[in-house]
Amino acid sequence: MNKKYSYDEKSDSLFIYLKEGEEESFEEIVPGINIELNKDGEVIGVEILKASRFIKGLKPLEIKQ
Repeated sequence: MNKKYSYDEKSDSLFIYLKEGEEESFEEIVPGINIELNKDGEVIGVEILKASRFIKGLKPLEIKQ
């Protein structure tokens, strides 16, 4: 996995990659913050909706390791 996170300016959503895999489902842990799960129920990422409210200076690009 090369990316650590991706930010979509249009939807103002930030996705933090934790593990490779396809999203099977998600759980909203608090309003606007979801954990995404693979088919085995393992956490593969965290999605933050309306991310610019929490993190200033986000740019619509992907950061690589």
